[in-house]
Amino acid sequence: MQTPSEWLRQAGARRAAYEVICITCTAVIFLISSYGIVASIFGHIDVVGATLVNVDLSPIAFPVTIQPVAVLMAAALGLTFSGLDLAKPKFLKGSNTTYSFIKLVAFVGTALAAYEVMYNFAIWTAEISTNSLLGLLNPDFLTNQFPNPKTPWNLVFATELSTTLLAIGLYVFYYIRQIEQDKLQMMT
Repeated sequence: MQTPSEWLRQAGARRAAYEVICITCTAVIFLISSYGIVASIFGHIDVVGATLVNVDLSPIAFPVTIQPVAVLMAAALGLTFSGLDLAKPKFLKGSNTTYSFIKLVAFVGTALAAYEVMYNFAIWTAEISTNSLLGLLNPDFLTNQFPNPKTPWNLVFATELSTTLLAIGLYVFYYIRQIEQDKLQMMT
């Protein structure tokens, strides 16, 4: 078994940092998702994502609280960025057909996520306006009842999830364009 210093020398500092980020982000995503699922099942919560919004995490001696959904979003973005950087040598070996397919999927995913972000913000605005007239001013408890009122989605959760997917789709599209340009420069 390698010691940490041997592993760092062998992998290189940058690669090692991205590997640690990937492992950490994967663990965080797994833990928070598991918590959300278990808390929803055993807490009999019918609103999708409510368990990740209605809990505040506050590190010791830290004046700001953080919702698990925000940590989940940051971990997904960190995993995407570091994972794609680690995969760059393999992506450079890809074909133009592969690049085109990945860009198509990223474009469609980005368009769908952008629609969801706008849709959620439209509902959020209407719900906040309606609830402010009733004297209820906490947006963390607002839900989207459509299309199935039996399984509403927490709007904070849905909006952060779709915003994360939007950011990932945009980055993947940008990343593949950069790979194509790097590959062209290597050929000339």
